Amino acid sequence: MVNHGRSNGCTTCKQRRVKCDQARPKCQACQRLGLHCGGYKTKYALKFRDQTHKFFTNSGVKERGPVSVMRPAEPDTAVPFFLQHYAGIGRSMGSARGFFEVLIPVYYSQPQDSALSLAVSAVASKILALWRHDTRGFRPETYTQAVKCLRRTIADRNEWGKPETALAVLALQLYENVAAIYDLRTATRVHHDGAMSLLPFVGSHSDHVTGASVYPRRFILHTEISSAMRQERPLQSMAYSWAGGHDLNLIDNPSSALDAIGASVAELQASYMQLATQYALPTGRVAAEAKRIDEQLLAWAQSVPDHWYPLRLVSQDIDPSIPTYQSVCEIYPHCQIANIWNLWRIQRLLLVKISLSSASTSSREQLEYKHTLQELVDSVCYSVPFYLGNRTRPSSIPDFTDPAILLPSEHLTRPDIGRKSEGDEHKRHIIAQGPWHLMSPLSRLLTLFSEEHGGTQIAAFLRPGQYEWICEQFLRVTTLLHIPQADTGDGMGGYTPLASNSSSRGCVNSRVDQLAKRVRRGAVFMSGP
Repeated sequence: MVNHGRSNGCTTCKQRRVKCDQARPKCQACQRLGLHCGGYKTKYALKFRDQTHKFFTNSGVKERGPVSVMRPAEPDTAVPFFLQHYAGIGRSMGSARGFFEVLIPVYYSQPQDSALSLAVSAVASKILALWRHDTRGFRPETYTQAVKCLRRTIADRNEWGKPETALAVLALQLYENVAAIYDLRTATRVHHDGAMSLLPFVGSHSDHVTGASVYPRRFILHTEISSAMRQERPLQSMAYSWAGGHDLNLIDNPSSALDAIGASVAELQASYMQLATQYALPTGRVAAEAKRIDEQLLAWAQSVPDHWYPLRLVSQDIDPSIPTYQSVCEIYPHCQIANIWNLWRIQRLLLVKISLSSASTSSREQLEYKHTLQELVDSVCYSVPFYLGNRTRPSSIPDFTDPAILLPSEHLTRPDIGRKSEGDEHKRHIIAQGPWHLMSPLSRLLTLFSEEHGGTQIAAFLRPGQYEWICEQFLRVTTLLHIPQADTGDGMGGYTPLASNSSSRGCVNSRVDQLAKRVRRGAVFMSGP
């Protein structure tokens, strides 16, 4: 159930239990003491009561495994489940990309038969059906109704600039992304292109929810930059002009700043790919541009808030049931911040790829780039335990209350995780969102390793056994998300480690590479790395 939370002081003052003057963008109390000001919950922040029990079977028995079918205890539980676990918890305006952060207040301002309401319902029913292992609970007709309603809506030019129109288009693209991933096919771009066509108009109306027009525009730009990097193409001209202007700075947070740099990464990668089609090595100019952009990325890492930096745990701090790489785990305030860091790492890896192929790179520089590449891949591996914990079976509703599921961050007393109730929300949001957030960076690494650059495969630079470990973790992700696996025909069984026999392992690795590429084609217009 949803209810409006009270507006209050900054999160830092609330944790310190002191009065806050609520000055913007940082309160005077925090500035005077040299503390990080955690910012303010917006007036439309919403709180959710934990009603996970409503998604169990009527008997209350916690069923597990591929044959269990979860039935709703009351009608239309899909939308509350989706909004709570994907839009309500594990999100903050400090790391906002622009879709989920304003989805709840705008959604609740719309009638039930609106395009946005129908689009959210379609996505929600798809997501909840996956959690229940029950395709019968999935309602594809709602998607068709949403598309028809949206067509009627955009026939009116006055609707083009409204945030609810843009959010409806983005929700339909999310639906298409999810469907494409599970069908192991390439996602269509019709809704993405529709969102791009709305870009000049979004924000032309006054907000009935503060900031609601700015954020969807930011998310449209973010997904265009992400998809351009995935497809190794230039940005659409409209997006390039907006990204090169001031619009990415309208939301003053690290994610927006990273996207502004990401636009340059996408453009440089497109130039590099054009040279590759001509069988030409990158020139010194291209290598110099890669170095310049990398310096911007390094400066970005120095500019983020202190609490964004990962906290490193080693073997004695981690439950032995949680798989780790080199007995190391790095934890973050929440999944979205971890995802932004992995996007930063992927952008740097793309620049390393370009630099390693440059004809003007010296032997010493080659060694430095290889060292950087190894550090970046290691860091992605260190984030895996944070996202997945010790989970190995397909996700199901009982996971949210299963004490056997352990996460390395759940018992830590960090200021950004807070008291027990907030710690419970922290665990639930990682269970819901963790595998989704990890799917893109792991699939990107695997596709990058399978490519040849300058006559050398990047996989040759990895540590012994690291490539196989990444393959195993990607299979864990597809198992948790119920994504069909090429070697089993489905994603409903438990995760099984790869074979130790070298010839069998090579065959499985090849299938994992193909699966990663197909998943990546389905996720091409999704947010993130």
